[in-house]
Amino acid sequence: MSKKRFTLIFMMITFILTTNLSFGASHHYFKTKKFSNGKTANYVLINFNAKDITLGIGTANNRIYSADSLQNIANSKTKENSKAFSAINGTYFSAYNNIPVPYGTIIDDGKLLHIGNYGAVFGVTKDKRIVIDNVNIEITGSINGVENQYYTWGINHPKTEPDAIMIFTPEFSEQTMMPEAKNVVIRNGVVSAITSGNTAIPQDGFVISFNPSMYHLVSRFEAGYKVDYTPEFKSRRENATDADNDIWKDVVYAVGAGPSLILNTEITADGTKEGFTEAKINTQRAQRSFIGFREDGRVVMGTVSNASLAELAQVCKELNLKSAMNLDGGASSGLMYNGNYKTSPGRKINNSLIFFENQK
Repeated sequence: MSKKRFTLIFMMITFILTTNLSFGASHHYFKTKKFSNGKTANYVLINFNAKDITLGIGTANNRIYSADSLQNIANSKTKENSKAFSAINGTYFSAYNNIPVPYGTIIDDGKLLHIGNYGAVFGVTKDKRIVIDNVNIEITGSINGVENQYYTWGINHPKTEPDAIMIFTPEFSEQTMMPEAKNVVIRNGVVSAITSGNTAIPQDGFVISFNPSMYHLVSRFEAGYKVDYTPEFKSRRENATDADNDIWKDVVYAVGAGPSLILNTEITADGTKEGFTEAKINTQRAQRSFIGFREDGRVVMGTVSNASLAELAQVCKELNLKSAMNLDGGASSGLMYNGNYKTSPGRKINNSLIFFENQK
């Protein structure tokens, strides 16, 4: 055998072994890399096509109204016969007023837990299709099977405005947090009570809270009436198709934050177009987190320090991401891999994305 041929075979064997060890054997790996704009990213690449890999949404103390460390959130979220191997902070939340509720959209195991009609949303369907889009969500409320009988501002977010209407589910907390409201309590799909003030949320139902200017709508509900609600999803993009809207009917896990960084291979990274007004999000450099996916369905999520939105988009472009979006940043930015912090958050957070691997 010639020396040249031996060298070629040796290089091929080394490549195969290295590939298997770094990615193929476990379907994921962590890496730190410096990019052409001088920014360095800590990121995890995940073969989401692998049947052993699944996604979950973690909320602090399994509540919408709470905050905890990223590590505790990841450790407390369980899936049968699975282990959490990586987690990243999720959407923005109220970190400074002792009311730690999220701002962005959250869907967990097919249930809509919060609505944030701005920015971008990362979603995954039951059959593991991935989508990132600018999505609006509206609630269609039905009474006794008749649609459009009531509406709400959102889900699991206390409001003080006199005309606010809000749905609270058991994932929020033990009780509602709209002390001036009149409430319709639904259990097993049926009105069980009309109450006033902060009200216990039934585990087998939800509560609709109406602030003072909307009290008159409570008269539409009576004990024994059947009540339900349905979320309707619609892309805000000008060139969106019916298929872009329909895919959200199948999304079972989602976190909304933003702004988007790349949509369908095109750099976006324009916060003002997606409802953001703060310079610390749109133009200033800061610690940032991101998530995106490649054309082949592999997911990449990570953190970059001292980066502007445009610089983060360039990092995502060089990571060959088809679509990507900005997550909450600053002191909330955190990344875990195999039980260890690769980027440590500077505070407790409200929610996270968690990736699991089946244990054989």
